[in-house]
Order: sequence, then C-alpha cells, then structure tokens
Amino acid sequence: MARIARVRINNFRGISSFEWHPRPGFNCLLGAGDSGKSSILEAIGWCLSANGHRHATDADFHGLDTANPIDISLVLIDLPDRLLRLETYGFYHRGFDPEARELEDEPGRGLKTAFSITLRIDWTMQGRWSLDTARVEDEGDRHDMALRVLRQLSLLQLQDESTSQLTFSRGSVLFKLAEETLELNGALADASRAARSVFGDTAESQLKETLEQVRSIAGDLGIGPAVGARATLDASQVTLRPGNIALHDQAWVPLTRLGLGSSRLLIAGLQQKAKSGADIGLIDELESGLEPHRIVRLLQALGAKQPNSDFQVFATTHSPVVVRELSAEQLLRVCNIDGVIETPAIDPVTMQGPLRLYPEAFLSQSVIVCEGAGEVGLLRGLDHYRIGQGLPSLTASGTALIDARGVGNILKCAKAFHQLGYRVAILRDDDAQPDAEQEKLLVAEGCELAKWPNDHALEHAVFLGLPGDQGLEVVRRMIDLFGRQSIEQQINNHLPQGQSFGFDMADLADGELTDDQRHACVSASMAQDKSWLKRRGIGVMEEIACDVIGPALDHCQPWMREEIDKLFDWADDA
Repeated sequence: MARIARVRINNFRGISSFEWHPRPGFNCLLGAGDSGKSSILEAIGWCLSANGHRHATDADFHGLDTANPIDISLVLIDLPDRLLRLETYGFYHRGFDPEARELEDEPGRGLKTAFSITLRIDWTMQGRWSLDTARVEDEGDRHDMALRVLRQLSLLQLQDESTSQLTFSRGSVLFKLAEETLELNGALADASRAARSVFGDTAESQLKETLEQVRSIAGDLGIGPAVGARATLDASQVTLRPGNIALHDQAWVPLTRLGLGSSRLLIAGLQQKAKSGADIGLIDELESGLEPHRIVRLLQALGAKQPNSDFQVFATTHSPVVVRELSAEQLLRVCNIDGVIETPAIDPVTMQGPLRLYPEAFLSQSVIVCEGAGEVGLLRGLDHYRIGQGLPSLTASGTALIDARGVGNILKCAKAFHQLGYRVAILRDDDAQPDAEQEKLLVAEGCELAKWPNDHALEHAVFLGLPGDQGLEVVRRMIDLFGRQSIEQQINNHLPQGQSFGFDMADLADGELTDDQRHACVSASMAQDKSWLKRRGIGVMEEIACDVIGPALDHCQPWMREEIDKLFDWADDA
C-alpha cells in the first residue's frame, strides 16, 4: 500500500506553513482547539481526492489572502506494483531518502521510488494537480498524470457522514470486500423494469380519469403516440446502479442511518477485512459518537494496535481514552504559532508513563507538575473551593495537574512538557531540591516555579502556614481518620520533654496549636510509616485544602499564600 512520507502545506486556512514526515501506520494529531489539526487532515484529503468539482472560497486561504496560492504537496512512497511500471510512470518517478528525509529528482540506490504530488489553488478558486518532476516540462502532462496516479490510490475518509461506504458503489469498502467481482447490472436493469411495471399498474388505476383526459385531448389534436398514454416511471431517469444497493438491519432500516460512531466502527472493520483495502485513511475527531470501549475497538480496527500495519491512518482527537491507548510515537502535538505549525516529538522514554496516567494533560494548554500526590490534592482542593467562591477554576483555564512522583522526576517531566509547547509550572517541596542549574534554566525559559521556603515540605505549609486554630482542625480530621490515641501518641513523641498534647474534645473544637505543637505535628505527620497527609492518596489532602486551607488562605503566612496565589494567577493568565 502506498503511504505518505512527507506533507507540506502552505497558506491553507489557519496554516501559513507546515512540513511533516508522518510515520507508517497510525498517526494521531492532538493540540488545542483551532491549532490546525482538522485543516491538516482536510488538506491531505483535498490533495489525494482529486475532486475537480470542489471549489475553494476566500476563507480557505490563510488570512483570506487570495494573492498567495494554496499549496498542498505530498510525497508518496511504498508504491504498489501498478504504480511502479516504468513504461507508464517512469518519467514521473522520483527518489526519497527516508533517513535524510530528502527528495531527489531521480530514483537511485538506497532511495524509495516516490511520487511528489502538488495541489495548487490560486485566486480563481480552481484546483490544479501536478506530478512534480524536472524531467517533464509540459504542465498539462504533469496535471493529467497526477490525476491518473490519484485514481490508482484508495482513500478512506471518515471525516463526516460516510454513508456511501455502506453501499456497493464503486470504490466503497463493500465493493472492495466483494473483491470487485459484482456483476449486478443485468439484475439491476431487470429491477428497474419491474419497478416501472409495478408502478405503472398502480398509476393506471389511481390516475384513470386524468389519463382518459390526456388520451382524449391527444386524439382530438391528432397526436398519435399520446393516444395510448400511460403513467409510469421515466425509463431515462430511473436506472438502478450498485450504489443503490445498501446494507439494512433486520427491520429493513438502511445501515446508512447508523449513528456516526457506529458507522465509522463498522466501516473500519470492513476495511480491515477487505483484500484490496484503502491505502490511506482520514478520520477527524476519532472518538465522536463512541463509548470508551468502542473507541478502543475502533483503534484496533484501524490498525493502531498492530506494530507493522500497512494501512496508514491520519486522525485527530480530543479524547483522553485515545491518548491513553496510543503509544508516544503514534501521537503528534500540533502547535500553531501565528500560522506556522510546529510538531515537537513526544519522547517515548520520558512521556509514555504520563500518557498512560495523565492523558488529560496532553489535551490541555497548561500543566502544573507537582512533586507528589499531596501537592496534586492541595491544588485540586483549592480549585474546588475557588469554584464555590465563583473564582476561575484551573479546568476553565485549560490547566492540568501532573504527579511527578518525587523530586527526582519533577524537572525531567517539566522539561518534556515544556519542549512540547505547553505552558509549564512547578510546585515542589524544599526539603529536597532538584538540580539547581537545570531548574534555573527552565525558569529562564518561561516555566513558573512555586515552592515552600526554608527547607519546608507540604506538611510545614499545612501546620506552620495555617493559623493555629486551623492547624488544630487538621489534627482533628487526622484523629477522625486514624484514631485519637494513635495521633496523640505520635504528636507527644515529638514534643519537648514534659509537654503533652492533651486536648480534650472541647479544646479540639475551639482551641489552637502552640508553636511547639505545630512543629511536633510537622514531624509526626512526616514520619514515613505514619504519613498523615499521603497515607490514603490525594483524597485526604484534597479535602483539607477545600475545607480548611481555602477558607483560611487570606490569614495564612505570607510565604504560603504567595506561592499558592502565584500558581492560580499563572493559570488565569493562559
């Protein structure tokens, strides 16, 4: 099967310039809305479909500038035998070096035999295809041969409604599944005649008076052929073709009426079984109309789970299910910077884990990389509180939270997201620091850094940053979770000799922590085998942040309040 080795797009819709070398098999584009993902698929479809009846509009030109033509160029390699015939196509063959990603005008040793096809649309709004080669100067010949080549290719488009694929029209997946051996013209002609006969008999009885008037008037006027006039279907208009044959369900409802997701899934499954399948597939918003388990099934049907699929697919998605199911190599991040499309590679070593754990982050605009689950819970809880107060939320600003799972991973994760074009912020403890020079470089490149001061960890922020009465409220919640005896004993173990926690129930409700008790709570809560805030996942910290820290934030220590405000202000500025 032929595949695309290079895509170049200039001055098409929101794209001023774009160059990409897609991989064999499955290619899925992800990025912010209006970044140009769908336009890339549309451009590929325009170039490969050779639809001479399609007319562009001013809106198809970048910046509505019709003075600069639309240019869409594709390099095709792995050509089937029918397109390698030297006597037919030899003058138009070129050579492509897949390692250097360079196109040569002549085929040669170590090069893939290739076609370079360009679609150009100028101010006349008419598209003109051409096979690019320096060996043939006549533009008309290059145009005619380009159309001839494109007719030899098979394109499966699942962009919108694809109902024709569920009929036996020529080129449909059903036609290919039948191995193109359909000999139905005779049967369809008989069916057309039978339909005219049946309708004619019905019309004869229902239109009897009208027909008698027509015959009488024709006789009076001497129009012989109309004297015996009958009403039936027009033989010149009613001709059944294979395209009129469609699949139906048990109740004789056409399967062309299936929902978008179901029809796409069925077509993809049929395509997989067809012996002469499509070379290239296009599917925009892959997840449309499908539940998560059927999204996975569609990916399987499109060959996304096959390591060496011959079927090259170009898809777009906004679904975390799709992101989670695909490998890093199959995903392409699309960044549109004033019309120039950049596609930074997603490093499989660094990012495959986050793709599985936090697929939503790859569909966001901004990412806060947190040192651990406690920091994720803190920001989630504060976000819930802010929403209740009518303040902007992190989700509204397109911000996702990532658990780096330790200070040793935080800069590596932040750098990887930064290189992919995301806005990145970091929230970390200061009891253990990452590489200072690397962190300084990330901050200089535009990453935001929020951290607790003076070797503090999250536990310091909770018990030293909060007012004393709110710190005691946190202790009360720990007692509810882990029992009074256990929590008091742990605090007493870290108090100066002669002191005891010793709050009764009334004090727990109305009192506040002393400075010694605050520091004892920090030490007790950080004990690795007794960690209060992390022992039960992010839920404990999320609840404390929403119910305790959020309402008290204005009265917290400035160093705590400033770091938290810094992150939410950064997210709001997206």
